[in-house]
Amino acid sequence: MRTGWMLLGLLVLSAGALAEEGRAGAGRYEALPLAGAEGGKGGGRAFILDTRDGHVWIWSENELITAPDGRRRYGGGFIYQGKLRPGTQPGEMIEQQAR
Repeated sequence: MRTGWMLLGLLVLSAGALAEEGRAGAGRYEALPLAGAEGGKGGGRAFILDTRDGHVWIWSENELITAPDGRRRYGGGFIYQGKLRPGTQPGEMIEQQAR
């Protein structure tokens, strides 16, 4: 089951990245491995950035998931982190916006 969800997620991201790459020359989604992603405690994790709209997710292969029937288990999952706002210069401090 975990492998199925992981493959589905990769297919969705790959399709979007390939479609955007054909138009702009660069992929829309960029993924970077996070510390500890090579294995060990905590499992694999990746930082995923939507380079067009600024949305950010963390993908982890070992997230606590609650099933519709209320049971809890560990498996692969995406966690939405929010939307980034570009700055005007490197090192700029960007204040948190009110929701």
